[in-house]
Amino acid sequence: MFTIKYGGLRLIPTISAMRELMQEGKTLYSVLTILEEGCNAPRRRKEGTIEKWLNKGNKTYNVVVVKDFNYDFNEDVRLIIHFGKFTRK
Repeated sequence: MFTIKYGGLRLIPTISAMRELMQEGKTLYSVLTILEEGCNAPRRRKEGTIEKWLNKGNKTYNVVVVKDFNYDFNEDVRLIIHFGKFTRK
């Protein structure tokens, strides 16, 4: 399940991010698409935090990931801490 990688590191969602993904009907492949094809968010985030936005129609999807260490895999991972969608005007 967690074999999808971005920047050479596995993508692992937090519990809340997984709920947000399920609510929107999206998968980790959707997150990977947003990270690869999306643009950097206009707001500032803490160093080491990546936020990408992807416009689809009048909706904008955003993903926030941070680099973290996962003890189950015993390696560095990209932790998905937020997935969201909002409407552009």
